[in-house]
Amino acid sequence: MGASPRKSKSFARPYSMVSRRQFLTLAGAAATGPFMHLRPAQAAKYTMKVAHVLTEADIIHRATVKFKEIAEKKAGGDLEVQIYPTSALGSLRVTWESMQLGNLEGGNWDTVTPAMMVPQYAATELPFVFRDLDHVHRVFDGPIGQGLEKQLLDKAKVRTVAVYDTTFRKVFTKTKPINSLADMKGLKIRVPEAQNYVRCMQFLGANPTPVAWGELYTALQMGVVEGFENKCEAAFNAKLNEQTKYAAYTGHIFCPNPFLCSERWFAKLSPNVQQAIVEAGKESLEWQRKEAPASEKAFEQKLQAAGMTFTSPDRAPFAKAVEPFYKEWGDKYGGTELIVRIREA
Repeated sequence: MGASPRKSKSFARPYSMVSRRQFLTLAGAAATGPFMHLRPAQAAKYTMKVAHVLTEADIIHRATVKFKEIAEKKAGGDLEVQIYPTSALGSLRVTWESMQLGNLEGGNWDTVTPAMMVPQYAATELPFVFRDLDHVHRVFDGPIGQGLEKQLLDKAKVRTVAVYDTTFRKVFTKTKPINSLADMKGLKIRVPEAQNYVRCMQFLGANPTPVAWGELYTALQMGVVEGFENKCEAAFNAKLNEQTKYAAYTGHIFCPNPFLCSERWFAKLSPNVQQAIVEAGKESLEWQRKEAPASEKAFEQKLQAAGMTFTSPDRAPFAKAVEPFYKEWGDKYGGTELIVRIREA
């Protein structure tokens, strides 16, 4: 996931809880910024603050704007959706904890952040667990996805509004292209601070280095890392092509972007606003799934036009290299059967 890349000189932003006072201060400051929360002429009965770490150009942000438009219209003026992009209210973990504390109504995350409370939720973000987008949709739209949503609702009191697509991730490097698995050996690759990504890169022979997304540009510039993994859209929007020359179609992980909201907050809404949110989630998801592939392709072309070289290594050795991780993860989280079900769906 991506954000504005040049805000801090530190390479390891500590994860921390935010107090209600801190959150309100941030929200107040954000109200003067260029964020998506223009107030209607008459104050709405309910306000839904939605946070994410991506830029306003990202397909996930655009899908969330689509949700806002649909939900506010269907709610008949009773709901105002305020969107805070580019880490305006903190990192993935900070915003997740803010929602748990009741200071935030919703947001867009990955699956590994909610997995802090529901470990099996991260099974869908294991390396090479999906074959293609049709496979992704069968899992999330079917019994497996419904079961994971229920776990999240029961254990974390979090409701799933939609699970937006991203794409299969690529590896971006500074000084050498990735033409085979052997080229990964020893490379310092930036990863999120999430075990799925750390272990994936370790099994591929790289040296995974957790760095906050907002500090990645400087980390690349100063040689703290030699590359990163993500999607073309995030790389271009964060201007990371200024620090990297190569991108490899590894497709090692598909990172879903679940749009979640607090069930405690949702339960207090009037029935018509609840229905508006549910319907807007479905309709914005339909729009996003149609737009996402073309969006990623467009940003890939922008990177190529800016001088980036793309390679297509044989993915089979990559997939084989991570196979032992399935047993490791399954044994640790009681998820062996779930992995099998996902892979066979």
